[in-house]
Amino acid sequence: MSAALNEQGVNALVERLNQQLQFTQEIINAIPTPVFYKDRVGHYIGCNRAFEQFFGMQQHELISRSIRGMHPMQPHELHDKMDKECLHTNQPCCYEARLANTEGLQFDVIVSKAPYLADKGKSGGIVGTFTDITERNRNELMLRKMQGQIIQQEKMASIGQMAAGVAHEINNPMGFITSNLSTLGKYTDRLDQYIAALLQSLYSCTSHPDMAEMDKLRQKLKVDYIISDIRELVTESLDGANRVRHIVQDLKSFSRVDQAECCRMNLNEMLETTINIAWNELKYIATLERNFGEIPDILCYPQQLNQVFLNLLINAAQAMEKQGNIVVSTWSDNDTVFVSVADTGRGISEYDQKYIFDPFFTTKEVGKGTGLGLSISVDIIRKHGGEITVKSEVGVGSIFTVILPVKVKV
Repeated sequence: MSAALNEQGVNALVERLNQQLQFTQEIINAIPTPVFYKDRVGHYIGCNRAFEQFFGMQQHELISRSIRGMHPMQPHELHDKMDKECLHTNQPCCYEARLANTEGLQFDVIVSKAPYLADKGKSGGIVGTFTDITERNRNELMLRKMQGQIIQQEKMASIGQMAAGVAHEINNPMGFITSNLSTLGKYTDRLDQYIAALLQSLYSCTSHPDMAEMDKLRQKLKVDYIISDIRELVTESLDGANRVRHIVQDLKSFSRVDQAECCRMNLNEMLETTINIAWNELKYIATLERNFGEIPDILCYPQQLNQVFLNLLINAAQAMEKQGNIVVSTWSDNDTVFVSVADTGRGISEYDQKYIFDPFFTTKEVGKGTGLGLSISVDIIRKHGGEITVKSEVGVGSIFTVILPVKVKV
């Protein structure tokens, strides 16, 4: 009888333990955040339902596997390190990591771990959880990107307004400078004709007593040279004045204050304007070659595309470690227009090429770049229904190609 009672007691105890274990598992499963627990050597001994749903794998698939034995827990080295630190210090730890589920989808998470006690107060292993912060990080990245774009747009708008104002102010004095130089040229011609007539009259009077002295004075004062040189000076000055007027016109065209709306433009003309604006950055470091083809006009926002081309040209110049070459080419294919900017600079590594269009990523030295130029440029081109591609080789150079549709409605 006592044996039977003992057996019944044992069975009742086992049943209560099973109920307690089931209850504990149900509580863990009720936690909406993924939870996992491992032994001291890093093998998983359990998880909750949220963990299974997150990774797309059942608990029985996880049991006895380690971090290195399953794809989702990446990177392995970081998790190994934090496990050891947690067990060694017997203190909780928290860190950010990127996890991938069985379908290869990646998530940014905050992992929290803590040691749990086993026999005689020793650490039995680790219990952990993680919080998905992918959306938060994405929103923060978008916020920083939008802030950067707003700053850049405000900067470009300020530059545009300043350029338009400077252009207007320069146009006024350049107008009368050009007019005065033209008038001076005409006056010089008239004075030359008058002096020539006087000389002819004097030479007809061979008996004039002061004729020899007049010739000496004329030679001494270099009158003939002065008259011819005045013409050259006036011509050169007029050329300079016209160049200033062209620069001013390019400033106005680049700012496009009067063309903030979408319109049809020729990219060759826009590139020529942008090259003139960027020339001071380019002329000391590179020779520039234009390979402009016959291309149709496209529907676009001129000021925005000017900003893209300026970014590409400045980047090409800044990539030069010694005197190099920049080639700007345009061509078309059916309903598509292509613009490429090729340089013989330092090139971009294959690793960096994956991130160069990401906001705030830059390969330049601190203080020489914000990492927004290419990010904003690719957004502008996408807004126009196009794309930017890059081909680069370290030590050889880079080619950035802008591909734009002709008939797209922006």
